[in-house]
Amino acid sequence: MIRHTLLLTIAIAQVPAINGQKAPLSFEVASIKPVVFAPNQFAFGTPSRESRIQISGNRVTVQGLLAGLVMAAYQLRTFELAGTPEWRNASGRHEIYVIEAKAPGEIAPTMNEARQMLQTLLAERFQLKFHRETKDLPAYSLTLRNNQSKLKPNTPDVESKTVHVGRLRTIYSNVSMSELVLQVASQFDRPLFDKTGLTGGYDFTLEYMPSLAGTVSLSPEQSEAFDKLYPPGEAPPLTVALERQLGLRLVASKERVDILMIDHVERPSAN
Repeated sequence: MIRHTLLLTIAIAQVPAINGQKAPLSFEVASIKPVVFAPNQFAFGTPSRESRIQISGNRVTVQGLLAGLVMAAYQLRTFELAGTPEWRNASGRHEIYVIEAKAPGEIAPTMNEARQMLQTLLAERFQLKFHRETKDLPAYSLTLRNNQSKLKPNTPDVESKTVHVGRLRTIYSNVSMSELVLQVASQFDRPLFDKTGLTGGYDFTLEYMPSLAGTVSLSPEQSEAFDKLYPPGEAPPLTVALERQLGLRLVASKERVDILMIDHVERPSAN
């Protein structure tokens, strides 16, 4: 069972507008709980994965490593964030935080509003300070193999949808190439960019072996469990699946990327 310690309950007041400037959105109240796992427990997750923001009414919950919280707040991918410290607790595990907050009023905030409130919380409680810069980074470009794809165009008025079937197979309906890139980008060690030139939505099925290289705190026993879950040969690697199943291929490239560089951040205090 997961135990929580050091409950930090923080009342965050709305800051009035100053000199006509609109005050940043902030939670009405928020608590930050470092998660403590028992010795025989573990959690799956990666420092490169954006934390998931959950909204239920005016309640907002988000859990993850510091990097995941920052990526969630600013809608970043792994390569767009740099300078994140690797915090570990006394037992050597990565520090995971649970944030439970209440938005002002009784109406559920939009996802964009929740992200802005999380930005304010990170600045006030984690003392997050950063700057932005642009760098040339090694990347991958998703292109058409032989200038042809195997994708079936969908009609414009159909809702975009992704359906996971089983462990490795995903059915996409009216999904654009930019959406596909966002969903599979975490499987690569470099930024991934859509260079297919394809517009509109497509229907297709993609089945591949997911990459697990970034899993946090993976013991030999956990690695063995993953091998049983995804036996070799059950599905091809993603690069092979993209080419064989969709007619898309990856090409090594170099791209200019805007990066959020962390200058200063602190563990949240109890005051």
